[in-house]
Amino acid sequence: MKKIFLIGLGAAWLAWGGSAQGGKEEGWLPLEAQVGGRQELVYYVWEISDGRVVPSARGFAEATCRLPVPATRSGPVEVRWQAVGLSGWTAEGKMGRVEPQPGPDPGWKKIPWEAAWVTADGVAGPKRSEGPYRGQPGLAGGIHSLTLEGKTVERWEWLKLTPEKEGGFPWHFCLQVSLGPEGPWFPVPSADFVFFPDPGRKEVWIPLRGLMARCLRIGVTGMRPPERAAAGEAGWALRAVEILGGGPPRFGAEGAEVGEVAAWNNLWLNFGLAGNEVHQRFDGWWETDRPLEGGMVCIGSTEWLGWGARKLSWLGADPEARRLEEFLLRVPREESGLLWASPDMRKHLNHSVHYVNNAIYPSAVAHHYLFQRDRAFLDRPDSKTGETILAKARRAMDYQLEDLGGWSGLVTYPGEEADGTPRSRGTNYWDIWLFGHECAYGNALFYESLGAMVELEEALGETKRAKVLRDLLPVVRERYQQTFWNAETGRMAGWVDREGRKVDYGFTFVNAMALAMGLPTEAQADSILAWLDGKREVAGDTSKGADIYHFGFVARANTLDAFGAAVSPVQTWNGALDLGPGGNGAYGEQIQNGGGIFYVSYYDLHGRRRHGGEAAVRPLREKILAEVARDQLRRRPANAQGSAHVLGLLREFPESGLVPYFFVDGILGVEPVAAGLRVSPLLPRGWKSAVVEELRFAGQPWKITATTALSSPRVDNLADGRRHLRVPATGRWLLGTDGKVKAQP
Repeated sequence: MKKIFLIGLGAAWLAWGGSAQGGKEEGWLPLEAQVGGRQELVYYVWEISDGRVVPSARGFAEATCRLPVPATRSGPVEVRWQAVGLSGWTAEGKMGRVEPQPGPDPGWKKIPWEAAWVTADGVAGPKRSEGPYRGQPGLAGGIHSLTLEGKTVERWEWLKLTPEKEGGFPWHFCLQVSLGPEGPWFPVPSADFVFFPDPGRKEVWIPLRGLMARCLRIGVTGMRPPERAAAGEAGWALRAVEILGGGPPRFGAEGAEVGEVAAWNNLWLNFGLAGNEVHQRFDGWWETDRPLEGGMVCIGSTEWLGWGARKLSWLGADPEARRLEEFLLRVPREESGLLWASPDMRKHLNHSVHYVNNAIYPSAVAHHYLFQRDRAFLDRPDSKTGETILAKARRAMDYQLEDLGGWSGLVTYPGEEADGTPRSRGTNYWDIWLFGHECAYGNALFYESLGAMVELEEALGETKRAKVLRDLLPVVRERYQQTFWNAETGRMAGWVDREGRKVDYGFTFVNAMALAMGLPTEAQADSILAWLDGKREVAGDTSKGADIYHFGFVARANTLDAFGAAVSPVQTWNGALDLGPGGNGAYGEQIQNGGGIFYVSYYDLHGRRRHGGEAAVRPLREKILAEVARDQLRRRPANAQGSAHVLGLLREFPESGLVPYFFVDGILGVEPVAAGLRVSPLLPRGWKSAVVEELRFAGQPWKITATTALSSPRVDNLADGRRHLRVPATGRWLLGTDGKVKAQP
């Protein structure tokens, strides 16, 4: 491979969220590259005139790749890039002279190692405290590795590889990490390189983006290009390996196991911001096909924007939160008030109208505003219609109240396509099921949107409208209980069709959502939890007892097999889905029929929090953490028919990131309301404190701590510009927009 040469015009070291060891941090520079014109899967390597080489993750050559890198001193740099394809194809280009931009200094440090050792062909060499580290000379094939053992689990931002003067930089290599030298080892998907260009004497910097780990393994699968191996050069060598990072994790906890703190943080990294994932368009809002699929940030369809607001609104000025606003702005509205499925599609997959979008949109707008308190966001006009985001949210709510009959306390879907009978079509995210007419899933979202708009209207001073909506809440709750409670099974049914049939297939996701939103009576909630926990079995169900949580991290979507029903409750998408034994949709072999989708555990945790407290939350939380410890939940198994829709975690399931968000709004109990930010902690047993290092509320960065060491709340100013809210580990507290905190009844 060609070595990339740069024009040296001074040096700058560029920072993204951090400063580096040995130099004054001056800001950050977003590197950028694009080959264009072909579908080749490539990664980019930028060579900077300060003596560094920085690689990206993989993505399509036709998409633009951007990556910020840290800086140590001021002044422009010259940047060239090389695209490297999986077949060895390369292309080159340059950015030219680039100026660093200002940014904060987060105070990164060099993380110390206790020992390092090289393993070649399964044989481990002696442990060492420093380099150089060499692969076995004379061996051009096989798998070799360098393992470094740190002292403690730390937050990692960048891996720095310094080539040996004599020796070869690894040609093919990948990274794995663990919480201890005994493993298990987990891949870093974004750090898997083949045909890596020879960096010469330049340092190679690989982004890790806040990964929590203790041990690192560099697996070398190819040591030298064939022509160099043929010339007698073999092996690989690194003079030094360093990790930059340190500092507190995003989510912290005193009294928790180290592995649990790492799990919450890495879950958020994997499924919240999807930082170290591979994205085909170098963009976390687009899914990636097998075998590289991973976590996502969000999807720009209306149905995902409510979940996107939960995931992103608390991040404040983060670019992903700003991007969420763009999608909220672009959602089209029909004259009737019905919202489209996406900016360019009226029906979901051009197949069916999802009336739930009219509940999801106002919930997302309200949640985002209540965190941001930015009136300019609400007043942004749609470029096509001139309608503001606030007006669209209000009209979406009015459509539910007026056109769907919400003033009665129950929304009802119109038309044959949404009547819940076998002739109808799906009306929500769970689209093989014929939810329609009077829909438990849709009415739960209606109730949530009603509460969200109450808070938004009160925050805007519209007290009269807020009161009208608030007075409707208990009516909706009562109608929900009356309409969907199935006394025979002791749980909520999925829907009541136009002919009056109550359809109940043990929908765990419907019941978890209802619990989380406080819709059932206490007696109903107790019955639902007893069923979910296997303490009470329902006659005729396919899955009972412990098998309901067969997958560990989430309940099966339904506990009664859809196959064999006298009146079909599903659509098979013109025969594409076979629910019979051995079929691609057989029970337990499809996410919507006995499989599971991870996001449901977010509602499950919240339902248990609301109705059973910490003791009810603990078993599910521990199950999730045990599964995370196995493989970081990087799994997407296929069934016997080759369909990879047994479980929903990766790829088109960005809502998986709701589960680590439970640390924010479940463990710390942070929720934006009209009067400010409500904090109602529920610390796990044995914890002394829980901390979110940075959360943006009303334009101000906050650190929020719930601790057993306090009996009354306090607010302090931190040296880095953040404010620190500390509250007792019990009780309900309200942080006002004025920065003052008080107890809340």
